[in-house]
Amino acid sequence: MDSVELERWITPYVGEDIDWRTTYVHVSEEEYERLPVLIVTVSPPNWGDPIFCIRKEIPPPPRGESDQAKDKDTIREAAIFVRSSGRTDRARATDIDRLGERLLRKHQTFDLTLTLQQGEVIPVLIPDDALEKVVNAQRESLVSRLPRAATHKSGTVEQTMQALASEIATGRKPDPRGRDGYLKEVELYREELRKALPQTLPEVAALAAPRVELRLHNRTHTHLKDVQVRLKMPEGVLTLVPMDPQDRDRRAPFPSGLPEAPRPYGPVKVNSFHFDPLRSSIVQSFMGGVPSAVPSRWDIEVEGTTVVFPAEDLRVALSEDMVAFVAVTEQPLSGTLTVPWTATATNMDGTAQGTVTLPIAPERSLFALIADADDTEDQGEDED
Repeated sequence: MDSVELERWITPYVGEDIDWRTTYVHVSEEEYERLPVLIVTVSPPNWGDPIFCIRKEIPPPPRGESDQAKDKDTIREAAIFVRSSGRTDRARATDIDRLGERLLRKHQTFDLTLTLQQGEVIPVLIPDDALEKVVNAQRESLVSRLPRAATHKSGTVEQTMQALASEIATGRKPDPRGRDGYLKEVELYREELRKALPQTLPEVAALAAPRVELRLHNRTHTHLKDVQVRLKMPEGVLTLVPMDPQDRDRRAPFPSGLPEAPRPYGPVKVNSFHFDPLRSSIVQSFMGGVPSAVPSRWDIEVEGTTVVFPAEDLRVALSEDMVAFVAVTEQPLSGTLTVPWTATATNMDGTAQGTVTLPIAPERSLFALIADADDTEDQGEDED
């Protein structure tokens, strides 16, 4: 059937405001060749559209002479239909309510602005000389506990017997590693520590790096519900949830995830428990004591390089401060970063989008951030 004929036949019943169009495709079916199939495409409605209803009564289709058409099969003028999963039904009261809401909510631009209140992207570098200073300081601390080599020369039989008697009397035995074995453990620990320290950057930055705070403003004339903002950070920029020093576990070592130092050299008791005092203060030359771990509860989510902020309601012409975050990079950057963002709301069609400019701070050392964390904690203790 020609599309012009279809339109002339259907329009009187559905009206002229619905946007629909037809096309034919031909498919091959067993025992048939190029079977024509009519496809009718109806454009989705928009906010502010009226409630579309049947414009003209539709009588029931003709039936056989022995089965006359029934009045209940007639589709009356002003009847309203809704489409659900695989079905088309007459509208119920709840459907009319939803259609009325669509009618009253006129289409408007989803207009939001996102601005920077404070904060910067921090390039955090790990200078080789500073890293070696920390690693060597730990080695010296461990080696300083090692007695002079002269004390380990083989003694007389009498000295051996005296050492055995002392072991029985005190319950201690000589260090089974020996001087050379202990030094090998120290060197292995130093290499593992050198590799592990750069991996502590996220934990240290979450505690000590300045926070980035953004503000979202609603420029529409609608109370927006569940507005969710997604910030697309550049590759190489790490986004973190900040941690308050007051929330730290003072009993836990900092930074976490570092290798355990060798047990100090010396006689040991049988079945003794080894406590590692070095690991709990691995950077003594830079700090006194700092928090231990990033909190387990995350107010923002990070999907690859995209920061997803928690959904918030936003009233007309008002602003909302976004959840603060920390942004660091191991790359030597300068100037500013132009970061794109998008936002959606559950009661608004479309997506708001824009960019926000984040300044880049001067480069900092990882160990300088650790020192900052120490200063922050000392100030908190002074206030207490």
